Amino acid sequence: MNEEENEQLLIPSVFYSFDTKRQFERCIECDRYLLDGSTEYFIEKAIKNYDGFTATDGIFEYALCLPCAERLRQKMSKESFRKLESYFAQNIDFNKRMSLMQNHPYEPEFWLNECMISGKKRGELKEYQLFAHCKGNHLVMSQMPYVISGETLEALSDLLSDETLNELDDFSRRHFGPPPELQEDLPIRRVVMI
Repeated sequence: MNEEENEQLLIPSVFYSFDTKRQFERCIECDRYLLDGSTEYFIEKAIKNYDGFTATDGIFEYALCLPCAERLRQKMSKESFRKLESYFAQNIDFNKRMSLMQNHPYEPEFWLNECMISGKKRGELKEYQLFAHCKGNHLVMSQMPYVISGETLEALSDLLSDETLNELDDFSRRHFGPPPELQEDLPIRRVVMI
C-alpha cells in the first residue's frame, strides 16, 4: 500500500474524542494543531466494558504528535525497549496479523476486532486500548491501528523499568491526574504507549 492509498482512508469514529465526538485537533503535550494534513500523530484510547451491558466508558484518551512521541520514547530506558520488543516478537502471531491486513487493507474495523496479542474479541475484554497512527484526517495503515487488552497492558507494564514507569507516571499525572493536592493519595494509572 503506498502513501496515496493511506491518505484515502479517513480516521474512523472509534478514534474520535469521547467528549467532543470529533477528531482530535491538538497534541496533548505541545498543543500543536494536528489536522493540517502534514502532521503525523498517534491516538491512544483506553476503554472499559461492563459485563452484561453494551455501554462502555472512556478511561482516558489523547493524541500525541510524532515529535512529542519521539521525545517521550527517548526518555524510556533501553532495557524497557528490549523487553517490549522481545515480548512482541514472542507473542504476536505475525502471519495472522499479515493475513488480516492483506484481506482487509482498507477496513480498519477488522483490524480492531480483537487484541493483537491475546486474540480475545474486543467485546469480551473488560478493558482495552486502541492505538492509531494518523496524518491529518487520515489513518496511516502500517501495523496500526490495533487493540491491546488490559490484561496484556498489565503484563507489558510489568516488563518496564522503574525509570520508564516513572516517565509514564509523569505523563499520566500531567494529563490525566487529579489536582496536585490530591495526587499523593490516589493510585496512579499507568499509561503504556506502544
